[in-house]
Amino acid sequence: IILNKLTPQKFQELMKQVTDLKIDTEERLKGAIDLIFEKAISEPNFSVAYANMCRCLMGLKVPTSDKPGVFANFRKLLLNRCQKEFEKDQDDDEIFERKQKEMEAEEERERLRVELEEAKDKARRRSLGNIKFIGELFKLKMLTEAIMHDCVVKLLKNHDEESLECLCRLLSTIGKDLDFEKAKPRMDQYFNQMDKIIKERKTSSRIRFMLQDVLDLRKSNWVPRRGDQGPKTIDQIHKEAEMEEHREHIKVQQQLLSKKEGRGPHTPGGGRTSQPQDEGWNTVPISKNRPIDTTRLSKITKVKSKNFRFTFSPALMPTGTFKYSVLKTNSKIAKETQEERRLNLNSYFHHFSSAVKRESAPTPPPSLPKPSMSEEEVEKKSNAIIEEYLHINDLKEALQCVAELNSASLLYVFVRNGLESTLERSTIAREHMGLLLHQLTKAGTLPTQQYYKGLQEILEVAEDMAIDIPHIWLYLAELITPMLHEGGIPMGQLFREISKPLVPLGKAGVLLAQILTLLCKGMTPKKVGALWTEAGLNWNDFLPKDEDVNKFVTDQKVEFTTGEDTEAKEVVKKKVLTSEELNKQLDRLLQDKADNQRIRDWVEANLDEQQTASNQFVRALMTSVCQSAIICDNPYKVDAQQISQRASLLQRYLSDELKELQALYALQALMVHMEQPANLLRMFFDALYDEDVIKEEAFYKWESSKDPAEQTGKGVALKSVTAFFTWLREAEEESDKD
Repeated sequence: IILNKLTPQKFQELMKQVTDLKIDTEERLKGAIDLIFEKAISEPNFSVAYANMCRCLMGLKVPTSDKPGVFANFRKLLLNRCQKEFEKDQDDDEIFERKQKEMEAEEERERLRVELEEAKDKARRRSLGNIKFIGELFKLKMLTEAIMHDCVVKLLKNHDEESLECLCRLLSTIGKDLDFEKAKPRMDQYFNQMDKIIKERKTSSRIRFMLQDVLDLRKSNWVPRRGDQGPKTIDQIHKEAEMEEHREHIKVQQQLLSKKEGRGPHTPGGGRTSQPQDEGWNTVPISKNRPIDTTRLSKITKVKSKNFRFTFSPALMPTGTFKYSVLKTNSKIAKETQEERRLNLNSYFHHFSSAVKRESAPTPPPSLPKPSMSEEEVEKKSNAIIEEYLHINDLKEALQCVAELNSASLLYVFVRNGLESTLERSTIAREHMGLLLHQLTKAGTLPTQQYYKGLQEILEVAEDMAIDIPHIWLYLAELITPMLHEGGIPMGQLFREISKPLVPLGKAGVLLAQILTLLCKGMTPKKVGALWTEAGLNWNDFLPKDEDVNKFVTDQKVEFTTGEDTEAKEVVKKKVLTSEELNKQLDRLLQDKADNQRIRDWVEANLDEQQTASNQFVRALMTSVCQSAIICDNPYKVDAQQISQRASLLQRYLSDELKELQALYALQALMVHMEQPANLLRMFFDALYDEDVIKEEAFYKWESSKDPAEQTGKGVALKSVTAFFTWLREAEEESDKD
């Protein structure tokens, strides 16, 4: 009943009704998804609204019926539903083929023919609706690029008209979002294939025209000739009616003026009057037998032709949207209530309507200077960027969005809101926010003074916040520590600056001790102590005058800052990590684009010499580095620059031929896991050889190895690198001749 009433105008009211529903079991969750999905694909004009509804419900989780402690989540079940529908098309084809044969054998041929055509038409509409819905979900970042490419490839391979129509619908919806620099080679392949289909002329003219339209759309940088004509709000309809009424009024006024002056549109001499006309307005008198020509009016009032995306775009999202904690007042953080965790539906609806208004407004002339934003506007956009980043963890996107704010003098607002919004979230959320601020500083987007100003606003009230957040000093440390990574802020400068508001309160030492302790998770205490000493830091500058420095240092376990020997303590601290833990930590460092020194510091801080010399570590390091160097194009490629950047790191730990062999085994296992992508192993061999990471002897040893534990996928792997070994032997022969 709720879904039957869905319109853009009623989105706020109906979304609240949906969130108020008691969806607390897996069965109810699946039922809700089925209802939304069926409506979305049967009403493609409303797919944007249904996709946004799904976006609002994405965090919904319920306990599974058969596995205690395991939860079923909305997003995963929805994606399974979309995939099931997408893959169902092939089954439909088989059913239709069988019915066709039955029809040929039956006497009631005409009735069966009609039924078959109706079934085909229904299946086609569902396919198109599903594809449009999938596209809108992708634009909301609920689906990945990889899934989209998989859809495009499957549709392109089929070559039947229904698949090609779906392909055109999909690319028209999301092509712009897929066609970025890194993915252009893959997109070029798709469009070359589409061009080939057009030229072969084996499909109907309707499909060829659709394909050509998509080709033309790409050539025009994905700017459509006309905007997407989706459902309109009542406000839009009223506005258009007012515009039409205004237009009619002007025409009447012009006609009356012409009659009053005793002439029509032409002068008695047959020439036109010199009276200027409003450009773009049709001033021909209206005839009851002639419809109004709105084409010229559309040049002024028509929705600007661009792709509108309902994402957490900083330009679109208002304050509070999808925010799970409210801004705190009176220097204290209010407890987060269940009501505050709900979506701010008024803000969301405001976002929905504002977007429509922006679409309808004429684009200002390019010569006009861009108006500077107010602090309130920066705050709204900052909140949107922060929420999107914390949800999808797309660092590149967040960096770009902050840069596009183009408000360097107000970025302290972004810093303040970023810190405040994560204080009561998870450790991972705080680490991600700290990493974003570090990367913004490293890129030069965030001036250090703006960082300090935003941080200071939080530090000044931190002691009051501690009433509601007992672990606030640890949480602040988690947010600040990433700034000490390479390219951030030097320890001495950072510690002195953040201590200014805290020294009078007697809290500077507590925060600095927490930061130093966290640093010891990424490097040895000895190295952290060296950084402290090199920065010329002294605890007397940060502690109250009456506090015993030695007692504080001992209580906080930061003796390494006073030059005490910590080697014995370090050995006790280190524990043996499992392969899974090792891979996870190394992957995380590489994803954070940590430099080689930071990775070495982490290894020294967390692994003893025996562990770093183990096959387990060598294989984990090789796997993580190689995974980070794979470019996910079609086909896969190796980022040789990434291998070059990590060469010294690999060389440090692949210290002999046996370790190099273990590294090759790890690479072989990775290829098996990836289902042996064509030429990928060969590209890795070339890059590793060129950077002197793996030497000839280790390659030959791998080639001839008969180790039974390493034979999985070995045959396929050997065949894929035949040319490499041929080249290697020829190069040796040439070298011997010389």
